[in-house]
Amino acid sequence: MSTTALIEMEARLHRLERQNRVLILLLLGFAGIGSIAATNRHPSVITADEIRTAHLTIVDNHGKVLTETVGIDNFIHIRRYAGEETTSRYQHQRTSY
Repeated sequence: MSTTALIEMEARLHRLERQNRVLILLLLGFAGIGSIAATNRHPSVITADEIRTAHLTIVDNHGKVLTETVGIDNFIHIRRYAGEETTSRYQHQRTSY
């Protein structure tokens, strides 16, 4: 092989390596932008006409329990946590729709 052919092959190899580095950086940039966009989604709002449950716990944004309700034998037991625990008991009246 002649020296000019070796010089041309070396120049082509350097050009290909530079193109590969640029493509890798672009790919990493798009992946980073995609991951940022995926994590900045707003939370979904769920709406329903009716919710049925035997036990309901309401918590604040720090995970602290604010209120618990438990339905047992046609009574609703409600525990409120506002400083200290208080308990209420209500007779459940079943209504038909």
